Amino acid sequence: MTEEVPEDVLIDKIARKVVESKLETIVIFFLETIGPMGRLWSQIARIYLQPLLILLGSYSEAFLKILQDPDKVEKLVAKIEQLSS
Repeated sequence: MTEEVPEDVLIDKIARKVVESKLETIVIFFLETIGPMGRLWSQIARIYLQPLLILLGSYSEAFLKILQDPDKVEKLVAKIEQLSS
């Protein structure tokens, strides 16, 4: 069983992993396009984005949970943009 990580720490870790992998452009594009359909897309992502989710390692489930909340998606995009600039 995994321990619960605070939301801000989790968003920071995922954003850093995305930037380190040099995937910020594609991830921001994906996050901006899912919009209000986050719950649906998080389920679709389990299937179609599996190769990218592997890069997040133990954070992949947390990433899918973040996709379900538009406010968290916004925070993640902002953090990725901040780290990549």
